Amino acid sequence: MHIIQKFIADFPAQLTDAIAYGEKIEVKYQASEIRNIVIAGLGGSGIGGSLVKSLINQELKVPLEVIKGYDLPAYVNSGTLLIASSYSGNTEETLLVVEAARRCNAKIACITSGGKLLQLATEEGFDTAPIPVTEPICPRANLGYSLVQLLYLLMKYRLIGSQYERQLQDGLSLIKNQKFSIESEASKIASRLEDKLPIIYCDEIFGALAVRFQQQINENSKQFAHVNVFPEMNHNELVGWVFPKSVLKESVVLLLQSSFNHPRNTKRMEICTPIFNKLATDVLNIEAKGDSLLEQFIYLIHLTDWISFELANRNKVDAFEIDVINLLKNELAKVNV
Repeated sequence: MHIIQKFIADFPAQLTDAIAYGEKIEVKYQASEIRNIVIAGLGGSGIGGSLVKSLINQELKVPLEVIKGYDLPAYVNSGTLLIASSYSGNTEETLLVVEAARRCNAKIACITSGGKLLQLATEEGFDTAPIPVTEPICPRANLGYSLVQLLYLLMKYRLIGSQYERQLQDGLSLIKNQKFSIESEASKIASRLEDKLPIIYCDEIFGALAVRFQQQINENSKQFAHVNVFPEMNHNELVGWVFPKSVLKESVVLLLQSSFNHPRNTKRMEICTPIFNKLATDVLNIEAKGDSLLEQFIYLIHLTDWISFELANRNKVDAFEIDVINLLKNELAKVNV
């Protein structure tokens, strides 16, 4: 079994393990001390922050920002909870953000499997949500850990309710029960995406999940993809559905459908479908399953991960290989800025 295939197949087991880790987290800060939250992380370690923001946005009473770069917002101070998420613990951007947060006297929590971040957290006494090291190293395949640890940290701080514990278990049961239908649907969808440009559209609440789907197509399938959200795309991008015709006719539109879509966005998708059909090769609807938003996130993460792996097979590429990213990191390591 290919390593990425194994990681995806083991996603239910990863969630089970992540929940066990999350239940053991101990924190020292109180919700009353926290005025705002910043989650720092990149790539496979950072997308969990974007997903959590979408999940809890309607419940959280303090502002939350996700940053994916080197710079810390100027408002960060002693009332800020800075959650640094780095699977390896050596992500240079995240480490620099943590150093800046220390200078601002921010409250710091870390989600990591080791590296410099865990060493720093141990030395400084930061709240820590440890995650296990899996071999080979593959941060994007460990989303279950970063997502679940973020939720548990916020629950332990009492910034969000405990209902997510039940929803995690329900999502886990859902993907176990839907195992064969998920893999079958993934194979069918991947067959329609071969040698095409996937254009992923969704309600804004699923925007982070669509980006995760795009990232998996990029890294696993070695294929380009595009993402935008409703209603924003109706105010600009929709007008671009004219040229270049040679590109658009080789595209496949993927509409993420959910019971949590805003009703107006569902109507917008219906109106736009004939517009897409005029130029695109196909328009496919991907239906989310599950009673809660978190369940639907878990279902779609698992389904779209399988799609990216099936597409990698069709593209005849190694889903694990990321040589161009490693080249970039090696070249950056030579430059002392």
